[in-house]
Amino acid sequence: MAAFGKRVPGPPRELRVRDATLEFAAETTVPVKKSGASPKFTGKNVAALAVGVVLIALITAGVYWKHRWLPTVAATDGSLKVESDPPGAEVRLNGQWRGVTPLSLILPAGNYKLTVQHGTGIKEMPVSVTNGAATTHYITWTDRLAAPAETGHLSVATDPAGSDVIVDGETRGVAPLTLRDLPVGQHRVMVHVRGTAYTRTVQIEAGATASLFFGASQPATPGAIAIESPLPVQIFEDKRLIGTSQMDRIMLPAGEHALEIVADSVGFRTTQTVRVAAGQTLAIPVELPRATISINALPWAEVFIDGTRAGETPLGNLQQTLGPHEIVFRHPQLGERRVNTVVTMKDTNRISMDMRQR
Repeated sequence: MAAFGKRVPGPPRELRVRDATLEFAAETTVPVKKSGASPKFTGKNVAALAVGVVLIALITAGVYWKHRWLPTVAATDGSLKVESDPPGAEVRLNGQWRGVTPLSLILPAGNYKLTVQHGTGIKEMPVSVTNGAATTHYITWTDRLAAPAETGHLSVATDPAGSDVIVDGETRGVAPLTLRDLPVGQHRVMVHVRGTAYTRTVQIEAGATASLFFGASQPATPGAIAIESPLPVQIFEDKRLIGTSQMDRIMLPAGEHALEIVADSVGFRTTQTVRVAAGQTLAIPVELPRATISINALPWAEVFIDGTRAGETPLGNLQQTLGPHEIVFRHPQLGERRVNTVVTMKDTNRISMDMRQR
């Protein structure tokens, strides 16, 4: 029992401690400072921004309309091939030297002035090179190779063949032999046949061919052959050149001859056995074979070959004789184009023309 007048402490009371930190956080508001300052839009800034936007819009529009309206630039190269008979002629384009025949050039599409010169012979012509097309020009000097007025030819044959031919004291080759462009007048000709020397005097006339025959069994009369060919060809016997189709006659001993007829420019070669009669000239026609040619045009065209209508492109596997041909392309809206080409057995004969090119 507690004493009277004295306070007796009771049981300890539970002390509740308030979280001062939480209370402080709940009751206290702390201002938060934002990082960076808000931009200030001035009149100058707004104007610069507007100019940049306009420039970007103009560049974008320019790129779009360029691709929308401007045509795509295509390759503008074509090929030009120049061949000549005889080869080795000088080739000039627009007055600039480009080489000697046979010559192949890759050129930009367009029109050119072609000049081909062989010795004193000159031929000029306009040529067109078109995109993706192969153009071939074949030049001959048949008229130039004819003997001038002050010279002539001499054909010499011997029996047996293989004798040395001496003209005016100068050895000129082995018979059978044809000498071109001898001066007009008399010439002394000597050969040795089976150990015997024979000498004759021959008169050379302007533009004509004189013939001499020498053999152990004199007097023997030779014969001759005349080659009729649409292209210049060379004539070989026993792998020896005995003449060309540009000669009036090729003198040969009477009898049988195995001849090889060659036109290297178009890849043609054939053999033919002929019998030559004494005192007579045998005409030998040369029939050139055909080769295939393919012709195309963009967008299309009507095609004429050497003046004869061949049809409308595309044309494939057309049979044409070896040699030069003129091909004309015609379109009702795009006009007319002309191409000179040479059909050969050496290459694939393909001709293409873009009628849209000017």
